[in-house]
Amino acid sequence: MRYILKRVCALSLVLAMALSFTACGKKVGDIKLDSGVNAIYIDEDGAVSYGVTEKFADKDYDKDALEKYINDEVKKYNSSSTASVDDAISVDKFEVEDKEAYLILKLATVYDFNSYIQNYNKAEEGTFYAGTIEERGDCKIKGEFTSPDKKETLKAKEIKKMSNANILIVDSKYKVEIGSDVKYISSNCNVDEDGIVTTSDKEKSYIVY
Repeated sequence: MRYILKRVCALSLVLAMALSFTACGKKVGDIKLDSGVNAIYIDEDGAVSYGVTEKFADKDYDKDALEKYINDEVKKYNSSSTASVDDAISVDKFEVEDKEAYLILKLATVYDFNSYIQNYNKAEEGTFYAGTIEERGDCKIKGEFTSPDKKETLKAKEIKKMSNANILIVDSKYKVEIGSDVKYISSNCNVDEDGIVTTSDKEKSYIVY
């Protein structure tokens, strides 16, 4: 579900921007964006940081074209009626390092995150959602859920009743940090001692907060 860079890869593009992008700067929330890591941070006010990485072969390199592609896509969203505010999305950091591209986007709201991924990056129907459980549309909720401390277990039907709670649905492996309290996670997720949730790389994962 690395939507942006996968689309770029399909077009055989790669970017290098003139940014200082030191190791300490490759972070999404408290998550270090190492090689192969994709990350989401939703702070307590609903602002989102979205970080993805993607390896490229030599034949994929076209630095100027990729820079233009990313900037044009962000500009297109920001100028649309969909954007919640001016400059709803910004490119925080972007670099190509050892044939791997690193991208971090800042999004003003969870609404903008959901709208951008679903409408502009063409996520497959039902594979991604960020927002309230009540407004999830065609995104189905399935499986078993546990509290982060594993002391409580719920079925999907009980989660669906939490209409005002927020939920993040992804269909590939991410490290996810939520600034507010995580209530439940699907049983295919893991939580580390710092509260970072790692989602499944094989099926849809759910985080309720």
